[in-house]
Amino acid sequence: MSLDEELAHPPLSKKDKLGKLVALLERSGIDVDDIGRVEKISVWQGFLKNEEGEAEMVDLASVVLSPVWEQGPQYPVVQQAAPTTIRPVATKPKTTDAKVTVVLPDPQIGFRRMSDDALVPMHDEEAMNVALQMMRFIRPDAVVNLGDFIDLPEWSSKFLVLPEFVLTTQPSVDRAHKFLAEQRAVVGDEATIVLIGGNHDDRLPKAVARNAMAAMRLKQANLPNSFPVLSLPFLLRLDELKVSYFGAYPASRYKIASGGDGQTPLYAIHGERLDVQKVAKNERQSFVQGHIHRIAVHSETFEVADAMEQVIAFSPGCLCRVDGAVPSTKSGVDDVGMPIQRFESWQQGIAVVTELPSGRWTYEIVPIIKGEAVFRGRVFNAS
Repeated sequence: MSLDEELAHPPLSKKDKLGKLVALLERSGIDVDDIGRVEKISVWQGFLKNEEGEAEMVDLASVVLSPVWEQGPQYPVVQQAAPTTIRPVATKPKTTDAKVTVVLPDPQIGFRRMSDDALVPMHDEEAMNVALQMMRFIRPDAVVNLGDFIDLPEWSSKFLVLPEFVLTTQPSVDRAHKFLAEQRAVVGDEATIVLIGGNHDDRLPKAVARNAMAAMRLKQANLPNSFPVLSLPFLLRLDELKVSYFGAYPASRYKIASGGDGQTPLYAIHGERLDVQKVAKNERQSFVQGHIHRIAVHSETFEVADAMEQVIAFSPGCLCRVDGAVPSTKSGVDDVGMPIQRFESWQQGIAVVTELPSGRWTYEIVPIIKGEAVFRGRVFNAS
């Protein structure tokens, strides 16, 4: 039977016609799985002789097939991954018993008293405010002030004492006490607050020793265990604020973290050297220091007795003004005593140190730029 005869017997559905076509192909020795594609289908009319020998018009059809092996190997098309439905799992914040310490560098609290009695600050109120905001967010276990807490230009023996520095010690002491009180208010009564003496803080006892030695160790009557009345701890009322003082610049240091497993302990110092690379190489212990007013980091690894000792020395910058208001070798004043704008190579910032129970510790330096800081996805602006 011809293909036309196979397909033309009515009534056949399309499905039945396809079945007939498959059966015809198989009888012709063609495996359906070997068919790659249909190349051409032709339908036309022609004449065939019937059983009586007469010509009869019939519908004819032909199908041209291409074998699958002629098309070469088949590769699947790369498509997008199947869409995934994400269902967030409710979790609680991970809590640890890590100790967190905030490190505040060099505010250099001080003023210039102008001829109209206006006080021009050397410290940066905006940077100090941002530091307090970050402390409120962090809620640290300890706060370490790295020294040069108060500038005391009136007592300097290195720089020229200008008329604008006279009678500025008392307002400086008052503002410095307030900054420590603000720290205590933010971190709460149980947190540790440390103040390390710097070279500027040391101006007062040195000046007393040079000019009025008999007054240097004087204390309040009948209080032999109190601080001398001409010392910073007494003037700043550190006992009332529960602030621990580490004076004796430059020898004092405060241990922030214990270290361990190849990591050296971390100490806070005010610092003598202006290069943290030299500190790391020479000290072979880890230090966070003030004094240099720049954000800087240097690390070294030493091998001692077949063991590793990792040393990191870093500085988080300063909290004083960086525009020439602080007396320095690069600053200058005009004819009325107002400091000229001159941006020093200083940077403002704070540091955050996290110590694990094992003693291992890590640090973060947070820059403050024009009264703004970004910390852990949050922006802090001076208010």
